[in-house]
Amino acid sequence: MNIKTNIISLLVTATVLLCCLSCQRSSNYSKQLELEQADIEAYLLRNGFEVVSEYPIDSVFPENVYYRATEDDIYFRLIQKGEGDTIKTGDKLQVRYIQSTLDEIPVVEHYWTTMDLEYPIGIEYNDNSYTNSCEGWNDAFGMMQRSKAVAEIIVPSYKGFDWATTELSVTPYHYIITFLVLPK
Repeated sequence: MNIKTNIISLLVTATVLLCCLSCQRSSNYSKQLELEQADIEAYLLRNGFEVVSEYPIDSVFPENVYYRATEDDIYFRLIQKGEGDTIKTGDKLQVRYIQSTLDEIPVVEHYWTTMDLEYPIGIEYNDNSYTNSCEGWNDAFGMMQRSKAVAEIIVPSYKGFDWATTELSVTPYHYIITFLVLPK
């Protein structure tokens, strides 16, 4: 064989190998999303939650109810109504939250307050250009609408932070979250 034939053969082999790996990774990710959904459903069942597809008219949620409009949405439950004007795209928000896994013994991270700031995390509403943006948070803020609203949300990995999804695993998170709109 000459060098040209060897290079073509090598390229064809590499292409086939990449296609196989890509299909396996895609299949693996699909399977993980199914397992993630099963984990979310087990969490809801274990904690006695019901999921409804109609948002409560008066925004008052019974203690054991989450709202989810479609199967691509976050799970949302308003705990406390907010105050002031409705938030708008581009508003600067100061956020505080408690994040936990959905495990029976959850891993919890606490960003509710710091010594210096009552609301320690700063973001811009609906600006997904951040490395640390979370589509699920933006969805929740839109439903919360006003400063000092408090919500409980479950964010599937595909709506979460980039670090919540890797090639090897997907992780949904439960949050209790609130925010303040900063003055312009």
